[in-house]
Amino acid sequence: MNLKFGRPMYVIVLFVVSSIYMGVFFLPLLYSLVFPNADIEQVAEALKEGGIAPMDADTAVEQAKAALGPLTKAVQIGWGYDASKQYHLAGSHERTTTTATSYIYLAWFAKLPKPIVIVIALYENDAGQKAYRISQVSGMLLARQLVPPLLLFAVSVFLMFGKSKASKDYQDAGRTKP
Repeated sequence: MNLKFGRPMYVIVLFVVSSIYMGVFFLPLLYSLVFPNADIEQVAEALKEGGIAPMDADTAVEQAKAALGPLTKAVQIGWGYDASKQYHLAGSHERTTTTATSYIYLAWFAKLPKPIVIVIALYENDAGQKAYRISQVSGMLLARQLVPPLLLFAVSVFLMFGKSKASKDYQDAGRTKP
């Protein structure tokens, strides 16, 4: 089945599915850029020279600064969120909800010649307790997660909006050669 503009239905379906796939990966990142988590932003600022860390994050920040030097530049490239519930079987049988919010940065540090990918994670529970973790992640791991949606979307855009033989034949059919 073809529509008026000469694209097969599978190309249209591929474009719609790849657009949804891109949205699943990149809309949370856009949300985190528009509405940043103040606690994680404060930790990122504390990694810079002269930055002051929140009380709960001072150990993690000092360890990162000691190993890598102060942060010179950071660009947010990812975001993650996870929530879990734990049930205490012994004692009160209450449940505890723990949430983890993670921001992924491409970061330049004073002691390193090249940028690295770091994750600043904030863990919070029902009681308001907070814990922070700063860790390095593999750039290849991040690339394996981001390349498939980008590649699928690029192919679908090419198939949807690129010149095709069918559309050229359709255009040529209306013309007569002298």
